[in-house]
Amino acid sequence: MEIIKDKKFIIATVCIVVIVLIVGGYFLLFAKKSVQKSAQTMPQVQDKVVPTLSPSSIGLSLIESPDKKKVTLKISKTEDIVSVDYQLSYVSKGNIPRGIIGHLDVKNPGSPIKQDITLGTCSDVCHYDQDVKNIKVILNVTKTDGKSYAVEESL
Repeated sequence: MEIIKDKKFIIATVCIVVIVLIVGGYFLLFAKKSVQKSAQTMPQVQDKVVPTLSPSSIGLSLIESPDKKKVTLKISKTEDIVSVDYQLSYVSKGNIPRGIIGHLDVKNPGSPIKQDITLGTCSDVCHYDQDVKNIKVILNVTKTDGKSYAVEESL
């Protein structure tokens, strides 16, 4: 009787092992094909080159206030500009990198736009950064034709 039980146990074990191998092999084969297929169909990402403009072509001026607590960003040539996104970066006391981002809409084409940018943080009270240096602004200028241009300026 024990021999029959042992044979049934061995046969059951062999069947389970065979099923596991078949199922596992199927999943490995399927997964490999899926990875190959997705690698073939994955779109290629290309770096988009953004054309640049000179600061003078848009009448850009970047002026630091005498107390060094603010920077004024002014664009005087806005005839064909719809909007401007800006990233202002600088280094404060202790070589701590800081940055500010913002967006400006041109509501009256041809009229200058201006933005005062605080070098620090303000809520109820302003806390200004000290020993500010390496001020740089990068603009993304969107024109009326829908094209975008990059403009850089430093103080």
